Amino acid sequence: MGSYEVTLKLINYDLVLEPHVFLDVEPIRHLLTYDAKFKNFKTLPMYFAEIKQYLFSKYAVKIEFPYEEKLSFDTVTNYALRPYQEDALSKWIENNFRGIICLPTGTGKTFLGLDAIHKTKNKTLIIVPTINLLHQWRRNVIEGLEISKENIGIWGGGKQELNEITITTYDSAHIYVKRFQNAFDLLIFDEVHHLPAPTYRVIAEGTIASKRIGLSATPERSDDLHQDLDFLVGKVVYRLEHEELVDDGYVAPFELKPIIIELTEDEKTRYDALDKTYRDYVQKYRVFDFEKLVLRSGRDKKAREALLARQEARKISFGGGEKLATLEELLVQHQHDRIIIFCEFNDIVHAIAKRFIIPLITHKTKAEERRIILDNFRNGQYSKLVTGKVLDEGWDVQANVGIIVSGSGSKRQFIQRLGRILRPKKEMESKKKAILYELITKETLEVSTASRRK
Repeated sequence: MGSYEVTLKLINYDLVLEPHVFLDVEPIRHLLTYDAKFKNFKTLPMYFAEIKQYLFSKYAVKIEFPYEEKLSFDTVTNYALRPYQEDALSKWIENNFRGIICLPTGTGKTFLGLDAIHKTKNKTLIIVPTINLLHQWRRNVIEGLEISKENIGIWGGGKQELNEITITTYDSAHIYVKRFQNAFDLLIFDEVHHLPAPTYRVIAEGTIASKRIGLSATPERSDDLHQDLDFLVGKVVYRLEHEELVDDGYVAPFELKPIIIELTEDEKTRYDALDKTYRDYVQKYRVFDFEKLVLRSGRDKKAREALLARQEARKISFGGGEKLATLEELLVQHQHDRIIIFCEFNDIVHAIAKRFIIPLITHKTKAEERRIILDNFRNGQYSKLVTGKVLDEGWDVQANVGIIVSGSGSKRQFIQRLGRILRPKKEMESKKKAILYELITKETLEVSTASRRK
């Protein structure tokens, strides 16, 4: 080992420190685990920069794996950042090139990623949740930074191309994290709220990249795992809400319009009966945790009846007959507008599509058919579109009217749907406000679902 006092290695999913003399590791001891068998220290690769900085200040260090931080080619920006985007990126840089930036859907988060690449000139791994977003990012990198497509790798969707700038999905990255361990110094996590999931967090833990930026409209998670983003990526360094961007003129004014729907007499009778079946079981057996109810339903017939009753009650409240009549009135009222209709249940999506002869997209829609429908919606050949949850994330498509026929209690889903109608002010054909309608069925669980979102 010559004069080296410590060697750094990557072994499987660990960063390993092999000391050749006694090491004072007290300042970084909280990051290390000692292996008495091999007489070395182990840690997560994500701590490489911090550990390297400390060791280089005191010891002669040998690093037994290749890593090159900088791109071998130049980038040229083909865009101009808005003031709030410049401010957001400055806050990220001030935080030692780490942290999360929260901006509403449709307000240019992608350009923050592009500018992070341009300013750092670092080899970059971009991680996205969907194949569609993978290809959107590829187009944006090529056009926004004037980079040849030969310099961009795609890892996912049947391709495994590792390049100085590589775009992959969370699904692919966590499987092949060892291939990415020491290949990049900048990680861009699009829709970063996915990262803390037990399967995906290894992407952050298992790579040595020192610079990390997370992008999301709402990084918070119902399981509270978003708290782990502080050490996986960095703290939230910048955040803006829709209202602030409206006030500054960067997105069009908008209105949120709840519409209260009455169940028909038959629907109300059936709903009450189903709701009673569900609530009686929950109260009798004290099963207030929904996941526990799902688990019990596999072995308890009464639990299964309660679960099915709840599901049927939800369908009635989310898709009551009066909703379709109200939807018809809105479609007539906005016949010249571009409208996206959102539904929680696919059978309601199909019912609406059939009744009003509107193209539909669900998770079962084939990729090529989906592409054609979205292209026709963007170019104006279609002015109406009905969808399930599939357009909530990862699709570059917008309208000026949104109608939530049924939705979940997720704040993120609500904000993403709002983002589908918030176009930049300069792109509005008139001074009309963008409108998001929400059809809420009176005296049902849908009332509490809607209030949870707000």
